[in-house]
Amino acid sequence: MKYLSRFLAVLAMVFFASLNINAQCEPDTVNCIDTGDPGQICPPNLPDAVLNESYDEVITVIAPDTASLGIIQIGIAYIIVDSVLNLPPGINYSANAEKFYPDSAYCIQVAGTPSEAGKFPLKIYVSAFVNAGLDLIVKAGQFVDSTAVALSVSWPSGIDPYKINEFHLFPNAPNPFSDITRLGFYTPFDDHVKLQVYNILGELMHEELYGASPGENYFDFNGSGLNPGTYFYRVANKSDLFTGKFIKTK
Repeated sequence: MKYLSRFLAVLAMVFFASLNINAQCEPDTVNCIDTGDPGQICPPNLPDAVLNESYDEVITVIAPDTASLGIIQIGIAYIIVDSVLNLPPGINYSANAEKFYPDSAYCIQVAGTPSEAGKFPLKIYVSAFVNAGLDLIVKAGQFVDSTAVALSVSWPSGIDPYKINEFHLFPNAPNPFSDITRLGFYTPFDDHVKLQVYNILGELMHEELYGASPGENYFDFNGSGLNPGTYFYRVANKSDLFTGKFIKTK
């Protein structure tokens, strides 16, 4: 189904209905229209959040009536979310329903005050329940999607917490992480910046050199090949050196 991946990704936010199922949101049934019955999400992308600033967005979801399970099209009775991981600290989600039924409009409220900057790709586990005949509803299986939707938390525009004429490192996020963490830095000039990652024995596990432009720049460090544990990193240009540590969870 054309929109199934994004639908399941945004639907993952329904997980937080178990924490607060009485969201004070209303679905936008005027501007959000399901054309051709594939399911619909409005708006199609989440706006970025800003570090330490209040964030409040409403997403309208119209659930689809079928899903692709391999080469088979199955009729959906309803969809629920088993779990969703890797959320920006300080951001919560709530929905106006626990189950999303086909061809009906629902809303998800996304709100909070993020306390870490970075890009947070959600890890999503979604199950579909299908009509098996004779009024029997069974669990069809689990859809897994870890890349379809992410929420980015940026530093305040025009409000740099560091001096604009100095090289500075931003805290990495997320931390702890399972696969990817982002290490940001600010440089006032064209620069060559090196990232080195060490294990607790002092062994070099990763090294890369980044050609940076003036302003904010980021290393997207992929640690999926590392064993779980604590690691130390060094970020340096020709005159400055910053160190830190992060935790690989799995």
